[in-house]
Amino acid sequence: MHARLPVSFGVRHLEKMIMTEANSQPPDEPEVLQEAIETFRVYSGVVLLSFAKHGQGLRDMIARNFIARGMSCTQSIYAVWRAGSEQDAWILHRSLLDRLLHLHHLGETDGFVDFEEHSFLSMYEARQKLLSDPDMSRKVPSSLKELQKRDRPRYETISGKQTRWRRPKAEDVAKKMDLGFLYRFGYDYASTHVHPMSGDGEADFTRLISAPHVVTIPDATVVRNSILVQSMLVQEAFNVSQMRWRAIAYDFLDQIRRFLGTGDPMFHKTFYKIGKVWPDFQLCEPLTSRAGA
Repeated sequence: MHARLPVSFGVRHLEKMIMTEANSQPPDEPEVLQEAIETFRVYSGVVLLSFAKHGQGLRDMIARNFIARGMSCTQSIYAVWRAGSEQDAWILHRSLLDRLLHLHHLGETDGFVDFEEHSFLSMYEARQKLLSDPDMSRKVPSSLKELQKRDRPRYETISGKQTRWRRPKAEDVAKKMDLGFLYRFGYDYASTHVHPMSGDGEADFTRLISAPHVVTIPDATVVRNSILVQSMLVQEAFNVSQMRWRAIAYDFLDQIRRFLGTGDPMFHKTFYKIGKVWPDFQLCEPLTSRAGA
């Protein structure tokens, strides 16, 4: 089984590797990136099934769901990028990076229970606003009203607590992770696409007045960065989980990062090895000696 490593370790290793391999070129062909994301998706499926089999409670459930949501987001980033909308890809990238920072914060503070209660309260209160509106209440399905009625006792219990969980500031978490550059050139940069700017729509204008088959593929940086962030999210989920993960699970993540810097396709072969022996060969085992949520 593999020892836990901070996600920044893998990124620093990638930076050194790119600097030492001067002749290497990051991949930018859409088909190559699509194949990488598809292999990553299937690998993530094996990881998720491992969580489903060996997971031990709320902590592992949240980590599992973060991986699943992050992988879906990565696929969506590629799809909108391939369609020529780089701005939308960066908006989704910000959401993906925010998920990584949240998971790290939850692991550092052991805040999984508080986070789940915060999520429950937020959803309950959002539904209650809908049901309380005189114009909307008649239009909502009866099942929503039944759900609200069923959840009310728990809401009253949790809402009576003196303190409530608060979302962390992205910049603060990134600094603690030694990933300030990801905040500056990922999260903060992507924010310029989230909020309206005077130049918004120029690329969309050109695309929409062009022939349907004419699609200018944007620079691939946002796709590569998103694959990188998703690899970090998976590793963070490994670190916060109540399982010990085999070295080959980490090898895949290291190698897909190498691919992002050099184009080396070794991660495909590593996943082939995993696929040949799984599920007889499990990727993880429970950490029975560790207390968790």
